[in-house]
Amino acid sequence: MQNLFFAYKIAKDFDIKDKVIIQAINNFKGLAHRQEIIFSGKKLICINDSKATSFDASLQSLTGYNKIYWIVGGIPKKQDRFYLKEVKKNIIKAYIIGNSVSFFKNQLKKNIPYKISKTMRIAVNDIIKDLKSNKYFKSTILLSPAAASFDQFQNFEDRGNFFKNLIIRKIKNNV
Repeated sequence: MQNLFFAYKIAKDFDIKDKVIIQAINNFKGLAHRQEIIFSGKKLICINDSKATSFDASLQSLTGYNKIYWIVGGIPKKQDRFYLKEVKKNIIKAYIIGNSVSFFKNQLKKNIPYKISKTMRIAVNDIIKDLKSNKYFKSTILLSPAAASFDQFQNFEDRGNFFKNLIIRKIKNNV
């Protein structure tokens, strides 16, 4: 919303009419792997934010959604720390993937429930099980790993595409 407001102000400075601005906003698709909506239904939304490679980058998604089942993990940035006080109310559970499990456990413990899933595939399967047992209502599955992807994927695009394919196969067929 902040970016949208900023773009609107700039467009107004160039005397662009509101009708043209609204049309541009409605046609804007956004960039892949940056809060990209993969699936949206009555009871569930799935977001690919694979580009979020630090906690600060993940914070935007964590503040923007509710009832989040959060896939987090990979190779953390040096000195990265998670400040979850403002967002922990939005997170139902975190699912830790990747090789740096102890780092993420230490960041999450005492703040939010978590499960060590190790891989993206296991994390999505764990989330589906939890969603079925919790009778969810408008929950969010969020891949916003707050870490680099190189321990399990070639890059953030590879990680995001893997997530998208899992969601298409698993979620769309079960919801």
